[in-house]
Amino acid sequence: MARIIIVFLLLSTGTLAAQSWCGAKAYDDPQQKRFYQEFLSQAKQLESYQHVRNREVEYIPVVIHVVAREGFNPVSQAQALQQLDVLNNDFAAQGDNIGKLLDEFTPLVVPADIHFCLATVDPSGQPTTGITFTATTKEFIGTEYSGQFEGRRVIQYDELGGKTGWDNSRYINIWVGECQNILGSATMPGAANFEEEVGIIIDIQHFGAFGDAGFYNEYDRGHTLTHEMGHFLGLKHIWGEGNSIDCSDSDDIDDTPNQGGPYYGCPEGEQISCELNDMYQNFMDLTNDRCLAAFTRDQVARMNNTLELVYPDLPSSTSCNAPIAFFDEWFDELVWSTDAMNHKIIVYHPVGTLGKKSIRVFSTEGKLFFEKEWNDDQSVLINLNNAANGIYIVNVTMGEECRSKKVVMY
Repeated sequence: MARIIIVFLLLSTGTLAAQSWCGAKAYDDPQQKRFYQEFLSQAKQLESYQHVRNREVEYIPVVIHVVAREGFNPVSQAQALQQLDVLNNDFAAQGDNIGKLLDEFTPLVVPADIHFCLATVDPSGQPTTGITFTATTKEFIGTEYSGQFEGRRVIQYDELGGKTGWDNSRYINIWVGECQNILGSATMPGAANFEEEVGIIIDIQHFGAFGDAGFYNEYDRGHTLTHEMGHFLGLKHIWGEGNSIDCSDSDDIDDTPNQGGPYYGCPEGEQISCELNDMYQNFMDLTNDRCLAAFTRDQVARMNNTLELVYPDLPSSTSCNAPIAFFDEWFDELVWSTDAMNHKIIVYHPVGTLGKKSIRVFSTEGKLFFEKEWNDDQSVLINLNNAANGIYIVNVTMGEECRSKKVVMY
């Protein structure tokens, strides 16, 4: 379930592997196995008439619990919003790799109609940014278990030096902390040993594409959270639950190709196991952030039905962001957050969105260094890692309206 990679042991690109680099808990307890089989039966029944059911977008509040040692860059609101934009674009089938998907699999792709938002109200009804911060002295707290507290995960409990999650029937809890040899982990429906541990853990060095996460070229685009959210919403790895090369294993999804095991790196062209072309660009494989591209139609149906069957109180019909009517008002309220170490800038609006725009970055001599369409995302990531230190001009254009701002990279 967890997308776990020992970075220095990566196999060659395009190679199927028998090694297990995933330490997420399988359905190995008899009660959990019964839960999963009942859940699977109900989900498949819903999926049998999914094509006649109309769905509106469901908005899911998330809370990010940052538990970090001194020396790590704090996870800012800019980083959190940029990570959620990556997650939401991936779920909307509009992620940065969707254009790379092999033609054979393009007809399988549909948007999930699920949108994740930072929580704005905490469990006591008070306003919140949706981010909590807890200082720790524990190294690798994200993968530490308590030997004196029933083997519970330390990062998920106040009394163990972590942060106790919020009501998991109303929020998805995402813990961000230092992990050892893993990118992240998540609880599949019904698989948590303890109710307090329902949620997702992401290594602080692989959360989004900003701050500490900007140093890791293989996993620096924020798709780790997409993979783990797939697990949380009922998806197994695309090859199934086992750890060996095995064509008899299954992910219990009808339209994903039968695959013998995981892929790593970023393969190219056709890759075959079990006599079929493998969908190694699927978010539930283990390829890197330059490769992962899409969920299939039946995976999307499974995630939607997991919300209905397992987490019925999570969705809201209320949009995450308020639309803003006027370009000048929106521009004046933008927040500019600079990651000088990685030459990246996140520009975001704290509460709202404003339709389709474009953004361009020029040197003071007029040379174009960056351009991108900026649609309904709350944030945009400007990557100037090939630019020298100096002053740059950022132009934001919407129709005939245009505003500019100077930024300094140093």
